[in-house]
Amino acid sequence: MLRIKCHCKITSLYVECRKITTADVNEKNLLSCCKNQCPKELPCGHRCKEMCHPGECPFNCNQKVKLRCPCKRIKKELQCNKVRENQISIECDTTCKEMKRKASEIKEAEAKAALEEEKRRQQAELEAFENRLKGRRKKNRKRDEVAVELTLWQKYRYCLLPLCAVVVLVFAWYIAYDVD
Repeated sequence: MLRIKCHCKITSLYVECRKITTADVNEKNLLSCCKNQCPKELPCGHRCKEMCHPGECPFNCNQKVKLRCPCKRIKKELQCNKVRENQISIECDTTCKEMKRKASEIKEAEAKAALEEEKRRQQAELEAFENRLKGRRKKNRKRDEVAVELTLWQKYRYCLLPLCAVVVLVFAWYIAYDVD
């Protein structure tokens, strides 16, 4: 019995010496095959789907790949080798274009609303600044004053003073002319 490595060089196989020496090329390939999936990676990044084999892996990757349109709304599953050869591409349809247009309109409306809000905020800030420059208005101090009741003399002194003067003059005249 001979111990040999398979084509993928992962598994060791035990083969009779007589079989390996008498076999032709195809039989030798079969004898040195571990019957597992090839572990080598293809240029596209997928694993080779063939059974353990000698030499390079074939480039025809038939694994399904998800391909999307530029806006990522439409999704299709296609074969990897067709996608790699640029045979197939998915374009946006009218629905995608309509959605893009609506999204841009919404974005413009949001930008406009944000701009208006910024203007309103700046205007309010400007008004607050101008109010601070004017100074604060003085409050009425009348609330703090205690109401004092005025006397009769304080209330009517402007009327009583001339009246008293007239009475004194009349009395003085009466005395001056009555004595004679």
